[in-house]
Amino acid sequence: MQEMTAPASPARPQIVLVDDDIMVRRSCQLTLQGCGYDVRAHSSPVQALVDPAITQALCLITEFRMVGMDGITLVRSLRANGWTSPAILVTAHRVDYVAAAQGDEIFVEILEKPLPERRLIASVDRATGRV
Repeated sequence: MQEMTAPASPARPQIVLVDDDIMVRRSCQLTLQGCGYDVRAHSSPVQALVDPAITQALCLITEFRMVGMDGITLVRSLRANGWTSPAILVTAHRVDYVAAAQGDEIFVEILEKPLPERRLIASVDRATGRV
């Protein structure tokens, strides 16, 4: 008698989330996990950069202003190491970001806080090609 096995479930798309605000980070993580994403959340850019799984992420979501390193520097560091996936910026400081980015098109989307869940989900869906 042949043994029946269940088909392998498709892998959940991996997202990396970097935000030093624990409430924002946890809320975004739970929202995205509920939509079928595997979310690796970090409280600092330095933590994210030492996570070997970051190179497998289909999308990065990062805050702009954080202690030690900002979101721009984080994405530029990843790009310098060959990471080419889309990045989404979440910020309450859009004007400061525009000045710091110096015209570089670093992020595929900029989301302003307070962040509606449906907007976050739609942005990540577009960035990962799930739309």
